[in-house]
Amino acid sequence: MEQMRDASLDLLVDLARPTSHDKVLDYATGAGMGGFTLAPEVATVEAADELPDLLEEGERLATELGLVNVAFTLVDLYALPYKDGEFTLVVCRNALHLLPEPVAALGELQRVLSPGGRIVVLDAVVDEATDRALNEVARLREPAHRRHYRAEELDEMVARAGLSIMQRGVVRRTIDLDYWLQAAAVSPPKAELIRGRFKALPVDVQAGLDVAFSDRLVSFSYDVVGLLLERA
Repeated sequence: MEQMRDASLDLLVDLARPTSHDKVLDYATGAGMGGFTLAPEVATVEAADELPDLLEEGERLATELGLVNVAFTLVDLYALPYKDGEFTLVVCRNALHLLPEPVAALGELQRVLSPGGRIVVLDAVVDEATDRALNEVARLREPAHRRHYRAEELDEMVARAGLSIMQRGVVRRTIDLDYWLQAAAVSPPKAELIRGRFKALPVDVQAGLDVAFSDRLVSFSYDVVGLLLERA
């Protein structure tokens, strides 16, 4: 588990403050890393996504890790099969940038949140310098990518969904480009195209992304924002 951990998972735990009484929804879970991180501290984790292949991988990993309180469910992300107020803690990590209707998604998370419950959202953010460049390479890497938002855009979406920001945190995440491409199963020709895009970035964008070159190795960094949300 520790090999798969990154700083954003620590931020998730810090904001979520999980307890043994929590019933958790890990929304758009992917392969389940957010839920896995919380599982040892909570009663149950419902890991929900609309992608069967990722859910199968999550189930395999959960078995491998011995996490018996995590269940995986195939869902419609905009019409979750849960009762109103069913969960005391809802987490959404690295998913908003993939969703075509993020405000509607936040509204659905609010629906299944119990009175006094909390929502934690984590996602990469961009600024004026890095917005266009990071979104372009992210879309090349993963066609399902919609948009990494600026921090103020996330705040606006939260408000439109009828939620309030109770706490926020930021961590800087550094990524090895080869690992980033392999994790998305990017083909070698497209990987070379993306590598070339990084080398051609203007100096101010390279500085904003902390792009570093060493032989054929490339690394870059971006901020991950975490928001602890409650009903407005």
